[in-house]
Amino acid sequence: MKTHTKIGKFIYWIGFIMFISGLGTSLGPFSYNSFIPNKSVALLYIFIGIAFLLTSNFFKNRTNR
Repeated sequence: MKTHTKIGKFIYWIGFIMFISGLGTSLGPFSYNSFIPNKSVALLYIFIGIAFLLTSNFFKNRTNR
């Protein structure tokens, strides 16, 4: 996280929140969420969250060597 740009950090945290909320809804701690009404939508949130986490790796500060 130290090498990410501000956009990379923002994308990372959005992806992390989406992943955790999707995982929590599909496994049971969050029984009902207004954003995630059923388990099929929760799986979409999990996959989109993972995609955001992986995408955030493309936004890193460049180092001169």
